[in-house]
Amino acid sequence: MDFGLSEEQKRWRALAHEFAEKTIKPDALRRDRIPTAAERIPWDWIREADRLGIRTLGVPREFGGAGADILTMCLVGEELAVGDLGFAVIMDQCWKMAHILSDAMTPEQQQRFIPAFVKDPEATFAIAFTEIGAGSDHQGYHDSPDIEFRTTAVREGGFYVINGSKRYVSNGGMAKLYFVVARTDPSKTLREGGSVFIVPSDTPGFRADFFHEKSSQRLATNGTFHFENCRVPAGNLLGGEGLMSRLRSEFMWGSKAEAAATALGVGRAAYEYALQYAKERVQGGRRIVELQAVAMMLAQMAMKIDAARTQIWRTAWLADCKQPEARTLGLLAKVNASETAFEACKLASEILGGAAIMHEHPVEKYLRDATSFLHSDGTNQVCLLRAAQGLAAPGAALYGF
Repeated sequence: MDFGLSEEQKRWRALAHEFAEKTIKPDALRRDRIPTAAERIPWDWIREADRLGIRTLGVPREFGGAGADILTMCLVGEELAVGDLGFAVIMDQCWKMAHILSDAMTPEQQQRFIPAFVKDPEATFAIAFTEIGAGSDHQGYHDSPDIEFRTTAVREGGFYVINGSKRYVSNGGMAKLYFVVARTDPSKTLREGGSVFIVPSDTPGFRADFFHEKSSQRLATNGTFHFENCRVPAGNLLGGEGLMSRLRSEFMWGSKAEAAATALGVGRAAYEYALQYAKERVQGGRRIVELQAVAMMLAQMAMKIDAARTQIWRTAWLADCKQPEARTLGLLAKVNASETAFEACKLASEILGGAAIMHEHPVEKYLRDATSFLHSDGTNQVCLLRAAQGLAAPGAALYGF
């Protein structure tokens, strides 16, 4: 068993750490308080991430990306999230599609879409699942023909005509390329009748509506948009009709591990800030880090963060090896990391006391941000239920027995 990182992984982690410390963290609080969502989008950070190779971290090497493995994306995601969780989410929406780009797209689709994405330094991806009536339902725990997933795609000659609406979509409204789930056969369950289409944002019939204003991940957008007789070429269908579930299970191995890593990053940011504060703050004639109550809270934070990170790294390694238990363990890692981050932010608030709610400290922002991942990328409750299904499946085993 070797917990060491490769030199390449160390290089990417160090690069992301420096970017976060020197560029993101110093200005994150100010940007977080910009009142309008469209004005908060950090286009300059996205361009800098492109220059550093972070934006295209998951793009195959033959197309000019880094072709990074899932563990590397987890390492970079955690570092970026220490600077700002919203920005880390913007990047992770691009990385989640890494194996779709390399393994699920046809050569013709790769040539049509990947070079354009690489060339545009502001381009991001968005994955369009969520609808007004389908939030947790699209996660796959409950599935039936009558769930309120209403976006449809109807074949007309050499095109599919898409109609419907999406909301709360990460990078929605700012992305250049959308991976859109629509029902090609509404009489079937979503698992059997859901299909994925590649839709550029300039496609006629695609209409971005508005950005949701929110309290968490404020530098990332969550958008609502519509498809009104949106005609996309049949060649934009990914995999084939009814393959949405297969694409998600076979080619998005690292999705939950990456989400867990970004969630953990904000918990680590809270821990590091609280530790430094406790070393400097004096009450009762002593630095508060010397007080047992505070010291125990800091130790508890470190303990849980380290345990959650170990689980994430193991999950990422399993996903890179395409081991089937990575699917179940990824769900558990996401729940564990998000709850660990929330607990760390809460304890950081306890250590700062009344100062924790003051805007001159970032802890109130960390707590707001950490709250989002209790429900982002699948609610923790649904993730646990899906994990339980995986654990109970015939032949399932987390430890190979």
